[in-house]
Amino acid sequence: RPHVCVARVRKTPCWGAMVERAADAAGPAFGRRGAAVLAWWCEFVTLLLTAAYCGILAHDLAAGSDEKRLSSTSWFRQGFCVSWAERAFNSHALCFVGDLLGGGALLRENLRRYRQSHDPRLQVAVAVSGFTVAHGFGHLMIGVVLENDFMANVRPSQVPIAYTALYYTVASVFLSIGPFLGFCNGVPRSLCVATHLFAAFAFLEFVPTQFAFGFVQLNLNAWYCTPRVFLLGTSGPEEISKRVDNGWAMASYGFLALMPVVFAEMMACDSFVMALSGHFLYDGAIVLIAAAYSAALWRAGAGESSERKAA
Repeated sequence: RPHVCVARVRKTPCWGAMVERAADAAGPAFGRRGAAVLAWWCEFVTLLLTAAYCGILAHDLAAGSDEKRLSSTSWFRQGFCVSWAERAFNSHALCFVGDLLGGGALLRENLRRYRQSHDPRLQVAVAVSGFTVAHGFGHLMIGVVLENDFMANVRPSQVPIAYTALYYTVASVFLSIGPFLGFCNGVPRSLCVATHLFAAFAFLEFVPTQFAFGFVQLNLNAWYCTPRVFLLGTSGPEEISKRVDNGWAMASYGFLALMPVVFAEMMACDSFVMALSGHFLYDGAIVLIAAAYSAALWRAGAGESSERKAA
């Protein structure tokens, strides 16, 4: 079966197709279980890289000067790698446009398919697409409304109660994609809700500007990868299905594929990332991974009407 992706239009295999072809070429010795094991390793390595990222940031926050820090100076001062910082249309604005157009197109198509079929497999795709759009509006706020040290302006202990309620509501909605993924992967609902409510408050009250982007990444990686690494095996048919089918393998590959972009922005902003549109590289990668995940679901028949399935 041909792998459906943008590369199919130009008659060349994309990276997802190459993974599938490698699995097919290996035969039964690899097959579905091999794909499940590969997904597990992607999730495990993603967790390790997330811990390394947090460790580097902790080191840099404790360092007393730019010379002692491991991260790029521009990234550390702004919390993002911002291209064209002095212009009205900087990389934050570009992220807003890209997330709005790309995420909006995916949200519209996934919603159309979900309303047509009420296929529960599309619920995650709708949530991911919606998160992508919300992510873009977050960049609009950071780039246009808030100041450089934007996290200092949202502390519940320092702003009026009305602003606290507003900021807490926005943070809770924005970060909710994390516990939703955790719930989809076996974490009890009560634990998801309790942890999420505390995490949203901690994000506003304690997270420095330099860790705002990292906290969102930690929130996503931990909620998705942790339960899949520790609660979901790779042997039984049901476990393999939960790892491989309905776009889950593609999601696991995508989480790991995103980490080099995360580290490049942090460590090489001044070297070359800023010249290549800065943080937009990350947001563009998010849109592409979300599109690959949605395409994997569509390829599996998610959202097809009963009449079309019967035909």
